[in-house]
Amino acid sequence: MRLKNVFRNSFFSMLSQIVLIVVGFFSQRVMNLRMGEELVGMNGVFSNVIAILSVSELGISTAVVYHLYKALAEKNESEIAALMNLYRKAYYIFAAVITALGIAVLPVVHYFLKENSFTLGYIRIVFFLWLARTVLSYLLSYRRSILIADQREYIVSIVTLTANVLNYLSVIIILELIQNYILVLLINIFVEAVLNIWISCYVNRAYPFLKKMYKKPLQKQTISKIAGDIKNIFVTRFSAKILLSTDNLIISGFINVATVGLYSNYCLITNSVINVLVALSNAIQPSVGNMFIEGDNEKNYRVLRQLTFVFFLLAGFAAVSLFCLITPFVTDLWLGEKYRMDMFITMWLVMNCFIQILGMPLSVMMGVTGLFQKERNLSVIAAAANLAVSLALVKPFGVSGVLAGTFVSYIIQLLFRIRVFFYEYLKMDCKKYIADLIQYGVLSILEIAGIYVITANIYQQKNMLSFFAIFFLCIFLPNFINSVIYIKSWRFKSIVSLIKGIK
Repeated sequence: MRLKNVFRNSFFSMLSQIVLIVVGFFSQRVMNLRMGEELVGMNGVFSNVIAILSVSELGISTAVVYHLYKALAEKNESEIAALMNLYRKAYYIFAAVITALGIAVLPVVHYFLKENSFTLGYIRIVFFLWLARTVLSYLLSYRRSILIADQREYIVSIVTLTANVLNYLSVIIILELIQNYILVLLINIFVEAVLNIWISCYVNRAYPFLKKMYKKPLQKQTISKIAGDIKNIFVTRFSAKILLSTDNLIISGFINVATVGLYSNYCLITNSVINVLVALSNAIQPSVGNMFIEGDNEKNYRVLRQLTFVFFLLAGFAAVSLFCLITPFVTDLWLGEKYRMDMFITMWLVMNCFIQILGMPLSVMMGVTGLFQKERNLSVIAAAANLAVSLALVKPFGVSGVLAGTFVSYIIQLLFRIRVFFYEYLKMDCKKYIADLIQYGVLSILEIAGIYVITANIYQQKNMLSFFAIFFLCIFLPNFINSVIYIKSWRFKSIVSLIKGIK
């Protein structure tokens, strides 16, 4: 049953992300061509500001889902209901806190946008609608957590896909016809509210005991444990928000908002790839959490190496494709030559994408072990390193300097998680795992360099035919090379056996 759930959740999560990538590209194209890169840049900055304001939530969702694993496995309806009641009350408080913080930031939000042509009133209205959309989601979406913990994430994926497709279509249609971005945001708020209400109704039908035990209190001992977890997770997630949400703010503050717009176009592509694989890792996590309850460390270690090998295959293929295709796609097929960015920016984006994907299996393992205090320490160090390096390098190197800071933070995260997970949880040596990662990294660099030379020579005419030729080479060559190298390894054979089991 666990394997079936992993496959079903993974399938719908990844399908959702792939559809959103396709629709998202059309939406971003319309925003660039109809409203300009300044609006795209403002969108990116506001999403980061809202992400930082949302820190009050950080911790409760992860802590509650972690405790729901055991309650659901034991079918303890009383405990499940009590956890969900705590979750509901916390999210209502978070909505109020975020509203207050957002209103406090509203009078000065225009200072985040350097060198823009928007009126002050327009900037504040757009920010307020972003704020309203976020607050409403907290009031309505907390019930999703029980579906995720119960390995039924595919339902959430389908609803999320529906909401996002409708939102993207509203961007495309309205901006093409009347160029009214405020109307787009109003429609987005309505769509997400309706679908979140539907999820709440579905959860009430699927788990009727939640309604019967609407006021069921949680035991003080459990509340105390969750409070301790939240404290650690809060610092972890806050630091992660700082790490992920400051790049646009630094670029906007030290360069200009139009550069954020250009950078956002490249980020849309790399983030689309990352989001597909995050969806895969999120779909896997509940089943991994269920497996870790067994306490078999040898099995856990073996699964980690298997998952890391799978994510290496995906990361290597993604890195090759992004480095060879991203600029031709942006300049020749999607937007135009004026949207080109420097090759060094592309290099750093690809490196960050690769290391982030390669570290996902270990991140999943850390998320289900309850090592929240260790993650807290790590996140603070990583966020501080990111800020320090980015601020030091943004003046001399521009966007590349900001991305170098992000890369340093990802390396720190990966090394720290290896140390904590192996020595403090598994009680095992990590040399083989580190050797795996070094091997994967070196092989991917060689593949990127070799395949880039081949594709650059083929893509001389810069037409659709030559683009599709290098596109298929980027699909075939890295996967063929990796298959030949690893076909006799136990990791490759175990994945083949797993696929046969799914069939």
